[in-house]
Amino acid sequence: MHTLLKTTAIEPLKLTPTLNHYSTISPALTHECRQRLLEMHQKNTDREQGGLLSPIKFIDRDSTEYALVMAKENDDEELSLAMLTLDNAMALIDPVWGGVYQYSTQSRWDRPHYRKTMATQAAHLRLYALAYAQTKLKRYFNVTHDIIHYMSSFLANKHGSFYKAQQDTVGHVDSHYYFSLSDQERHKIGLPEIDKRILTRDNGWAIEALATHAEYCLDHNSLFLANTAMNNITKQCYRNNNGWCADTMRLQSYYLADNLAMARAALQLYRVTLRTYYLELACATINYINKHFRHQQAGYTTLLNSSQHNSTPRQIDENISISRFANLLFHYTGNGQYQKMAEHGLRYLSMTEIATSRMEEAGILLLDREMQTAPITFHLSISQSNLYQSELMKTALSYTGWYKRLNLSESGNESVIVEIDGVKSKPVNTVQQLKSLLHVMD
Repeated sequence: MHTLLKTTAIEPLKLTPTLNHYSTISPALTHECRQRLLEMHQKNTDREQGGLLSPIKFIDRDSTEYALVMAKENDDEELSLAMLTLDNAMALIDPVWGGVYQYSTQSRWDRPHYRKTMATQAAHLRLYALAYAQTKLKRYFNVTHDIIHYMSSFLANKHGSFYKAQQDTVGHVDSHYYFSLSDQERHKIGLPEIDKRILTRDNGWAIEALATHAEYCLDHNSLFLANTAMNNITKQCYRNNNGWCADTMRLQSYYLADNLAMARAALQLYRVTLRTYYLELACATINYINKHFRHQQAGYTTLLNSSQHNSTPRQIDENISISRFANLLFHYTGNGQYQKMAEHGLRYLSMTEIATSRMEEAGILLLDREMQTAPITFHLSISQSNLYQSELMKTALSYTGWYKRLNLSESGNESVIVEIDGVKSKPVNTVQQLKSLLHVMD
């Protein structure tokens, strides 16, 4: 749905470059392509209402995250645009039950399509958690809890896994009228039907978003929900070959989306818990992706590759996501193969015909920035048993921005070393020292 909302043409250009054509493409953006993407970002941002210049109003995940990243570098215009989007998009929050409506129409934020999908809940929860970490605005914190309350109350089953969606209608009752009612009045009419499919992809998105909330909002309940969902989906959908099937009814893994969502979820849980099991799970999954979804020439295919041909389609959002993830995983593990995977994805995305095929592609700008520098790294000397109680750990977790790395060492006294661009600080032992250091290094 996100792809459909964002695409101005019927579909991105279908290209069939020759092998020689791919071999001339560098795994990096050209200056011209980078400038074109920046111009597209500026041109297609709605400066009056936020979001993209489109009659369908929704939060474009990468565009908003890019604006937050630039705002952290003192770009006041991008901060204003990010906050304009996040503030106006709060009109999509159900004031009674919480949760986010899928999108709005008529070039306004207050004409929602009332269906609520897990994809929408996860995307908004992750972004508002990132925004809260950066701005410390209470209204963004409150949005995250409205979403989590809805997810727990309506889209979670008794085992802690998550359903796909809740529909927007009850019988022949007008949706606009129904969703204007109170909780009691809605219950008298009946509840919109829940799509009770347990999909691996959707649960991966939910787990990553909940673990992101746990990271930036220091919420143990979010971490509990994420861990519970991860345990259940792993038991039901993780296969012996390290691939993830799409749901509990399938025996084989066919889709990149399922594997990518669970790989990202595993790394996000590792960031919060520093349990090596989750890092190993992320690595096992991305190795499976590299083996089964790697396009011969560039990028990653959305479906399992056939041994007979290499014409399986590639999807832009998935290639942005896996490339950013692989690059960050390289920094967590030091495994150069993951850096090569990120470059392989960027080789596809850096083709001008691909990069500019939709109205805006800030995700490629994020990837481009991240591949040119190492993430800020917190070298934590904290015992695993004291991890959740450590104020130093909490400060490192809540530090702004997704592109960061936490590294645990249990030797010595409790302390933190901060590393930026290969330069390491001296160890600090108190929260105040760490905050002062981060202020100077920023």
